[in-house]
Amino acid sequence: MIAHVDLGSFFIAVERARKPELIGRAVVIGGRPESGGVVAAASREARRTGVRPGMLLAQASVRCPDAVFLGGAVDAYLAASARVDEVLRRESADIEWVSIDEAYIGIPQAIRPGSGHASGQATPPNAAGEIAAIERIQTALHGMGLDAACGLARSKVVARVASQLARPRGVVHVLEGYEARFLAPLKIELLPAVDPALGRKLRAAGIRRLGQLAKLSDAELSLLAGRSGAVLARHAAGIDVTRVRRTRLPHAPLDDYELPAPTADPDELRALVRARAEHLGCQLRAHGAFARSITLRIRHADGRVDSRTTTLEQPSALDEALSAVACDLLARMCRPERLVRAVNVTCPGLLSAAGDPPLFPV
Repeated sequence: MIAHVDLGSFFIAVERARKPELIGRAVVIGGRPESGGVVAAASREARRTGVRPGMLLAQASVRCPDAVFLGGAVDAYLAASARVDEVLRRESADIEWVSIDEAYIGIPQAIRPGSGHASGQATPPNAAGEIAAIERIQTALHGMGLDAACGLARSKVVARVASQLARPRGVVHVLEGYEARFLAPLKIELLPAVDPALGRKLRAAGIRRLGQLAKLSDAELSLLAGRSGAVLARHAAGIDVTRVRRTRLPHAPLDDYELPAPTADPDELRALVRARAEHLGCQLRAHGAFARSITLRIRHADGRVDSRTTTLEQPSALDEALSAVACDLLARMCRPERLVRAVNVTCPGLLSAAGDPPLFPV
């Protein structure tokens, strides 16, 4: 069986675990409203006022003036994701991370020894063992302050749709053989491959439910969805032969560059930040990737760590563009009275030349 684990409001949950006073309050992650950036994540309280990821922070502050605006703590998010990975691997080695807040798990079936069979063959798998594994995962994550919705099915696409219906912290188990019946009445937008543009096109053609999509002819599918139409129809019927690919969290702990001695000299700090940004640009170009956003992390002499993220106007891997953004963050974060011990410049948002966004910072 395959489980899809969806960590709803992951960034918000991590912030609230760090700062319990945020519980119950509207929280927006992305930076200050005047920074010119966009919303990276919003709590349910903020969403009720119309705030959505991708919205300008200034616009979000108008819709939800009482919200707490945070710059984001990339190091805390990475540490939390590593703890989640440890929890998942207690149940299975077959883990495929889709993003920092969702993963597929290939859960081993609990086979009951055969009884009363001359051949000694086992009886059918016991689904109770797989559901128990999911419950153990949810209990462990709840103890970390994280909500996890889980879908359990024979295929990845059905498990992912099921997890959406299980939000924020439920379990939906789709029995083998019932996949098409489960999907048929659901809205087409629940299928992962249906983006907003395709959704509008299908609805304009009168296709609103997955059952309708599964019954379209090859010619109709080609006209509406191009070459991906046939795969789309199979997924709408619950047919997906792709298996869970074993992956691991592809990141290492953030490696801050430590100064020989703590300093508050703005010229020295600017030169260091510029050098770290150029080093990052070199890494990006080597990987054929472009930065969509930049995070500056500062560790002060008193041990306090501050980090702030801003979105670039255009994805870039050029030293000049990265340095300018990083130095602008430095000017907003540093105070003359506070000594800096270490800095780092990272990319929480990347775009690869192949079109697949890496999951974690470079």
